[in-house]
Amino acid sequence: MVTRRGAIRTLATVTAASTISAIVPRAVATPHAVDDSGAASVHELIGTAPPWSCVTITRNWSVVDPVVLAAPITLRFAGGSLSTPSHISLLHVFSSDVRIEQPVLRGADGSVSGLGRGIQATGTTAAPLRNVVVHGGSISGQSHDGVLLEHVEQFAISGTTITDVGYAGVLLVSCTDGLVSGNRIDQVNQPAPYVNSYGIEAARSTAAGTDRFPRSARITVSDNWVSRVPAWEGIDTHGGEQIAILRNRVEDCRVGIALVPSKDEDDASKTKYAPLSCSVIGNTVTRSFRGPGPGIVVRGAGETIDSPAERATGVLLGNAVSGYGDADRDAPILVYLTRDLVIAENDLVGFGRAISAYHSNADLTIFRNSVVDVQRLGTARTAGILVVATANSGAVFGNQVSAGDVGLQCRSATNSFLSIGNSWGSLVTDPVVSATDAVVRFRDG
Repeated sequence: MVTRRGAIRTLATVTAASTISAIVPRAVATPHAVDDSGAASVHELIGTAPPWSCVTITRNWSVVDPVVLAAPITLRFAGGSLSTPSHISLLHVFSSDVRIEQPVLRGADGSVSGLGRGIQATGTTAAPLRNVVVHGGSISGQSHDGVLLEHVEQFAISGTTITDVGYAGVLLVSCTDGLVSGNRIDQVNQPAPYVNSYGIEAARSTAAGTDRFPRSARITVSDNWVSRVPAWEGIDTHGGEQIAILRNRVEDCRVGIALVPSKDEDDASKTKYAPLSCSVIGNTVTRSFRGPGPGIVVRGAGETIDSPAERATGVLLGNAVSGYGDADRDAPILVYLTRDLVIAENDLVGFGRAISAYHSNADLTIFRNSVVDVQRLGTARTAGILVVATANSGAVFGNQVSAGDVGLQCRSATNSFLSIGNSWGSLVTDPVVSATDAVVRFRDG
């Protein structure tokens, strides 16, 4: 018999598979093949190769200037590598239809800040690059990013190991219709003066509006293993649209997965573009150290309670999250400034609370989640589901809260929730604690 949970998971898998098959770039033709066995310069070898060539790197090259890929090409590494003592982009792509296979790229030092990047692909709003593929290999020691794509469509980054970088493992700026899958990203250092860092990020530049710097959109981030981003976020989108974050393993990041807004180009103190229609499905997010930061956070634009700015939308489904909740409002799942957000079928272990609905969540659905354990922070009471502040509304139904002092806590009368058919376990002291009329219960517990 197919259960509702099984049906939802199957639908998510089929949807993701069809999306992935639709966006993987086409292979480029390779009529001309050459290798570096007799080359005097790797720059000259690649720069003079005819369009659509296949160039194979078999030797270990050290360079001080970027190797530029300005025409369609397949660049294969077979025993060879590129390294540099300088903080440069080792490979800089300015052409569509470029495929880089099994790259071995070693930067100067990933523990300091700089402009070191393994691969950088640069398009523009008017002339985006298309069909850029990075597959396999390893990238390490970059002072900024492992891979940076700017204004690139129909791309794929897959099966690549990226370690010891300063700012981001994979950074996507105004990119669309792409895939980041099966990569291993470990140790993002965030040296000074960087104030944040990412395993994988899909964002836009805030220097101008979306006419010049569009949202990153229609990107699947799947089956990656991201670890040790201790100062900031494992997987992130700033103002992305239709970003699908599926079946990733995220370990020991201050924040596991973040769907957050992009800044206002006219006022950097404000946010303007919320993440829209994003999906976080089937991920495992764990942290072995204590400290602030949520496991999964969804936040819309705006800075005040009930802000009229754009609200975040999407779904959080079937994730397993543990090790988060130390700070006042943090939790395995934290949401605010959202509309029609669905939080369903997640397995949660936290400190203080498991789901934190902070403020300004309109028509929130919290459905069939399992709160396995909630540990106390000092003497404060714990809650499976905590409605922290005001301007929240929605439905809480079919959840199972097996531990905690309170099942659902909603102390402000300005909130409005239905609580239906939840199971408050025998270890829960008070199933529901709420202000008068803030929570209406039906067949609950």
